[in-house]
Formats: sequence, C-alpha cells, structure tokens
Amino acid sequence: MNQEEPIDLIQHSNASALLDRAAKDRLLLENRKRLDQDLLQRRLVFESMPRVVDLQLSNICNMSCTMCYDGANPPPKKLDLQVLERFAQEALPTALSITPFSGSEPLIVTWELTKKLAERFDLELDIITNVQFLDAKKFAELEPHVSSLTFSIDSHMRDIYERIRLRSNPDKVFENLPRAVRLCREHGIEPFANVVLMTENAAWIEETVAFLADQGCSTVRLLAFHTPFGSSQDRSYSDAIVHMSPEWVRWKLEQVWQVAKDKRIQVLFEGLHRQSRDFREAPERFRPDRRGLHGVGQELPFYHPGYCALSVDRVKVSTDAEVHPCCVAEGEDLKLGDLREQGFHDIWNGSNAQDLRRAMLTLDLPELCKHCCHHTANLPSEQRSLPFVDWWHDSHCGGAVPRFEESQLRLDAILPEHLARQSDPPTFRWSRTGTKNDVVHFVVAIAGAWGTANRVFELDGDADHFTMPDADWRALPPNTGLWWFVAALNRTALGEAERTARIRCVVRDEAIPRIQGSTLYARDHLHRKKA
Repeated sequence: MNQEEPIDLIQHSNASALLDRAAKDRLLLENRKRLDQDLLQRRLVFESMPRVVDLQLSNICNMSCTMCYDGANPPPKKLDLQVLERFAQEALPTALSITPFSGSEPLIVTWELTKKLAERFDLELDIITNVQFLDAKKFAELEPHVSSLTFSIDSHMRDIYERIRLRSNPDKVFENLPRAVRLCREHGIEPFANVVLMTENAAWIEETVAFLADQGCSTVRLLAFHTPFGSSQDRSYSDAIVHMSPEWVRWKLEQVWQVAKDKRIQVLFEGLHRQSRDFREAPERFRPDRRGLHGVGQELPFYHPGYCALSVDRVKVSTDAEVHPCCVAEGEDLKLGDLREQGFHDIWNGSNAQDLRRAMLTLDLPELCKHCCHHTANLPSEQRSLPFVDWWHDSHCGGAVPRFEESQLRLDAILPEHLARQSDPPTFRWSRTGTKNDVVHFVVAIAGAWGTANRVFELDGDADHFTMPDADWRALPPNTGLWWFVAALNRTALGEAERTARIRCVVRDEAIPRIQGSTLYARDHLHRKKA
C-alpha cells in the first residue's frame, strides 16, 4: 500500500462535463493513495471514495429466474433520476467501474442510460448478462466500455435451463452465446461465465463447465445459491450447499477441477469458502482490467486479515435508493443509508459505515458477514515466503546468508496459532532440529512487507521460544497482520542456516467500541435463528 499535488475529490465530484482519460486517471490514482492511507491508518472515516458501484438502475428483467425472485418478478422499478444525478455527481467521478446489475438484465430497459454514465464519467462497465439480447449490434455498443464480459448460464441442458430460468428464450440465448464469446476474443475482451450451483443443476455441473469452456470462456465462476432472509421455504430447496452432503460437494468439485485441467481454464468456486484452480497455460492478451490496476484485494488480507475486500471501496445502490456495502446485503441488512434522505458523502462516512470498518478491523462482525466467503477469502493461509524474508537477507544480514533452500526449512512454528488475535504480548514457540547454532533471529513485519517497520530480535542459539517485551508489542500497530518467522544461524557455516517452514501471522488485538447510532447489528438475532 503506498505524491503529486493532492486533489480535492469532493470538488471534482461536482463535475458535469465529460471526464477525459488523463483527468480520470489522476482522480483514480489520488483516490487509491487515499484508500491506502485509510487502511494503513485504520481509519473509520474514509477520505477515499468507493472504486466500484453496483448500480441497480432498474429491477426489470426479461427472465424470472428462480435464484432471483422465486420465479415471480416484483413490480417494475427504476432508480429515481434526480436521486441518480445527485449520486452520480458525488460518487462517479472517482469511481472506476459500475456494475449495472442486481436482479435485472442490464442490456434492456436502462441500457442507454448506462452508456451515458460510462461516457460521461469514463467508467468501465462490469456487464453480467443473460445473453438473450446480446446480438452483434449490442456487442458493438458495449465493446468500448468493457475489459471483460460475464455470461450467466446455469446449465447447458435445455430442460434444466428452462426450469431455472423461467420466461427465457433458450434458442436465442444459445444462438447468441458462441458469437458473443468469439467477438470478445476478437476484441481482446476476457469472456467469463457465471453458474449458480443449485440442486437443479448440481448433478451435471462438470458438464456445464466443460460446455462453457468449449464455447471459449476462459474463467467459470461457480456461485453459491443465496437465500435472502424472508424468502419462502420452497426457495431454500434449491441451495445445493445445504441439501447436498459436504462429501458429495467435494466429490463433484473434484470432477469440476478435472474438467478445468483438461480444458485448460480457470474455475472459481464461491461456496462457504472461496476456492480456485487455474490451469490456463499462458496469459492471454486481453485488455488490461483497470479495476485490477487500482485494486487492493491482493494486499488487504496481509495487512488486515478477514477485512472484506467488498466493504473497502464498493457500494451497492438499489432502485429504492438504499445503499449497502456489497452484493450480499439487501433490505435492512447492513444498510448504510438512503439517498432519498441523505447525501452520499454523509452515508459513506455515516455511523453504519464507520461501524462496519470497525467490525472489519476487530472481527466483531455482524452475523451476515461471519460466514460469508468474501470475508473468509481474506483470511490468508500460512505462507512459505513473503517479501520481508528477502528484506532480512539483504538488509539485516548484509547478504551474507544465502537464500534459503527448501531443505533448510526445517523448523516448525508452534505457537501462537496462525491468525491468533492477542491483546497481551504473546510467547512465540518453534521446534528445534538439534543442530548447534550460534544465534537465533526472530523476525516480524507488518503485512510481511519489505522494510515496513520490520523488527529483528537476536536470541541465544538454543532458543526455542520468545516472549516479546511489552513495550515492543505495544509499539506494533493494533488490528494489523504481524507476520513472523525464525532463522537459526551458525556463524561459521552461514549456508547451513535453518528457518521455520511456515510464516505465520499474529494480530495485536485492540477493542474499538461500537459506533453510537449504528444499526449494523440490529438483525443479528434473525440471522442466528436462520442459521
């Protein structure tokens, strides 16, 4: 996480003229710098603005899919244009992309409005479409605004597809799909596919993945079925994760991984936990994804384990003008505010937004977040190597100790457990191999990064534990990932140094009181009851 003259982001939020690419890029760069500082300083009031907006311009869809609306679409709605204009002026100049999707098909009723927003604010569009209206003409209209395109196809089998996607026109969908994928590849646009894993399609899910790979999709996402609170009991019967045994799901996933390997594609599974297998042979020459250039997703788990990436710089705006932090929350769940009653800046740093950031730092999470895969995916595993290992080699040992070979990773980290959160100074323990050593180095670094306030403690050569002095422990930042390893050295044979094989993380836990006025936890009892 990481200086040109600072830009007044709020002043630029009032822009109404078209933003050119140079001005937009400067705004994005400044916004990313501010986000880095918001996270590094563990702020509850953010100076940065959201990077990604899920913008539900309407709830209108040509289909009536069982995973969205129980097969019965709600009365049609559109986001009030006056509310949209106020929000656009406040939030879109510094936004990188919008996703014009949430229970709707983005290429129909509000497509022209979506294009105008993209042109006015130089926005990348994250289009997720059911493909029925994606003919060659529509593709030409969206092509300038996308670096990837996602096709929602829940089964390659017509009878299963029609059972899930009511009121669809499968003939048109399966006619448009291969042409759309071909056009994507011709224009350097990465083709993705989304498949909701349901009891209806689970038995043949590996065949569906194979079909989509054969169409030319480079990545297939398998999404868990989501049952919002208050839905009918009948709807929950479609949840394959609930109704299939864990052993059966694992068996089925093994078949999917094998298909991905055979077809040389990437498959992502978002169930209770996020899993992925990437068998693509070489990077394909797709357009650069500007979201990736300005994102924080890869670094965030190391700085703040468990801090949901979706809650950092993303919001969802519904047709009712309600603002939520992510795609999972809706209704009164994790509601941040209402644009009909407040300006966006007041919502973005309101009591609920601050309380959510506090919750992510302390892991005092609302029930809806506790088992969400977007949270659990940001709980990093033990690491084999991180940049601070090289920092120790180069900066503290003057390059005298050679880089560790695999055979030298002979020490085992014992305590604390990985990702343990402790308020008092912990005692670190590790195993010894019996080798005679002159000195042991205990090395700790914020986020495991290169030279970021890293500390090296020199211990006796026979040490197998270390309790950090209270003053040193309190000097480390709270609620932040502190990664550590141990190296045992023999000064007469530096090439025989040993190191702990697993680099672990510990967090100096510091409680932060819940924010007064927050309603973030008001529905926890309902979700506990549902679970």
